[in-house]
Amino acid sequence: MSRVLTAPLWWVVERAAAGPYLRRDADRFAECLPRPAWSGLSPRARFGRLVVHHPEFRSVVHYRLTPLPAVLRWLLRRAYPPLPTLHIGAPHVGPGLYVEHGFGTVLTAASVGEDCWVNQGVTVGHTGRGQPVIGDRVRLGAGAVVVGPVHVGDGAVVGAGAVVRSDVPAGAVVVPPEAVRLDRP
Repeated sequence: MSRVLTAPLWWVVERAAAGPYLRRDADRFAECLPRPAWSGLSPRARFGRLVVHHPEFRSVVHYRLTPLPAVLRWLLRRAYPPLPTLHIGAPHVGPGLYVEHGFGTVLTAASVGEDCWVNQGVTVGHTGRGQPVIGDRVRLGAGAVVVGPVHVGDGAVVGAGAVVRSDVPAGAVVVPPEAVRLDRP
């Protein structure tokens, strides 16, 4: 069924300049989602299932297809609606982006590298001083906030709830302070 529903979108993807990026994004989603059934599927069938069942993936598709004419983008948005609470506004996002539960997530970095993993409630945004640069293979945990002109190095992990306002070296893991129990009087 997903083949019939997504055939027009697959046709557009195959002809778009962003096609190679979208195929890599689909591969990354299939790699990150724990489903044994992915292995036997053709790239077209896997793409179809992702479009039908994962609104986060549809949002990535819409981001990649931004250069298309406005009327075609409008038609695609009606046929394959993106997740309304996921905003991808970076001028460059490398291939292999995986967004898990994109609810309340904003990516407005200067650039996002390859094979990044973004969880729900993440804010990557600018201040009056500039925008963040996210390296390759970075993982942003649920509720992480990365703001301002900072650089998150390749392979870094920003833990759930962490607030990053200064550079994070490559391979580093940053986490917020441990929750503290406050006794009530």
